[in-house]
Amino acid sequence: MALTQSVQQFVSRTNDAHDFDVAQAVERGEFVLSLSTMLGCDYIFLSHKGDHPLLELNRIDTTIRELLDILDTSPHQSMVVSADENTTGALTFTRYDYTWDNRQVSNVIPTRVTHADQADFMQMMFDCSTTC
Repeated sequence: MALTQSVQQFVSRTNDAHDFDVAQAVERGEFVLSLSTMLGCDYIFLSHKGDHPLLELNRIDTTIRELLDILDTSPHQSMVVSADENTTGALTFTRYDYTWDNRQVSNVIPTRVTHADQADFMQMMFDCSTTC
């Protein structure tokens, strides 16, 4: 199944608007989801331009949970990374480390990827990712 169908199927089977805020943001073009797998880890990229309310600290745990549900991926083998595109087209990556406990996301720690080697690796993974 194509990954774009994952988002569409998630929206069609979910009735509560709060339960699919991420899918709606994808449909509106606010986010682009992409996925890259390396050595058993799914790198889930959430591309956007500028700040977005779904990535704020008071909402990021629910956003990550929705991403895991939409993509039907393991929380223990997934890394969520936002790719924020600035006005010149350059990307800034932020990795979201989280704890998965009792089917819930908690203790989310956003970390901006600033070290050159790490940023190059994230760029490579992003460039190799498949749009969902």
